[in-house]
Amino acid sequence: MFSVCLLGVLVLMIVQRLLDYANTWATGMLVVKVLLGIGIIGVIWGIVLLGLELSGRRNSAHRIISGRNVLIASIIMVLCMWAISYVGTQPIKMLYVVLPVLAVYYLVYHSYAPEFFVIAADCGMAIGLMWLIHRALVSSNFGWMAYAAVGAAVVLALLQLIIVWILRGKGGKFTFRGEKIDSHFSRNAYTMLTVTPLVMAVLVVAVLLMSSWTLVAMGCAAAYLFITAVYYTVKLM
Repeated sequence: MFSVCLLGVLVLMIVQRLLDYANTWATGMLVVKVLLGIGIIGVIWGIVLLGLELSGRRNSAHRIISGRNVLIASIIMVLCMWAISYVGTQPIKMLYVVLPVLAVYYLVYHSYAPEFFVIAADCGMAIGLMWLIHRALVSSNFGWMAYAAVGAAVVLALLQLIIVWILRGKGGKFTFRGEKIDSHFSRNAYTMLTVTPLVMAVLVVAVLLMSSWTLVAMGCAAAYLFITAVYYTVKLM
């Protein structure tokens, strides 16, 4: 998935190059449609592979080409190409950020402690919501989005606190599709997973109340993530 995201950035650079010039615009749109078609076929293929794996007719262990990986990569491709075909090249600049971020999250998911992935997701979500609030407040037509973003941050924080409380009571174990799964959380995981959503929710609310401090709040969230990343990196050694 990491390589797919980085490859996606290279493909987007080529697509943008084609769409930026009038004499190659038609070729660029053709490439977008072809990639969209490949993405749709990939979604169907991923669903078929996932069905085979869930039914036990295909073993996905230690396989790069698994139903989940194919499905996720294909969905990302479909969404990217769909956005470009209907909006133009504007989404490409955003995708230059989104795809590398997804690649980093994939590495975090497979390399770090499970709770750090959740912490990184909390921080990333909070920074994204802060940016959305800032953009909404300077707009005359989308001011309501700022309040919606704050509501989303509070609801997500409450949901995480409830889930953490339930998992803590069950020793980090839960049942999924009749199979007992251990979350493998470390000793301090529940404290971190309780503090992080609260801190991020407070920072998001602070941006709504003091929009001029948006960069400061985003910097605090980034610093929190950096310090936590250093802590969990040291634990890996």
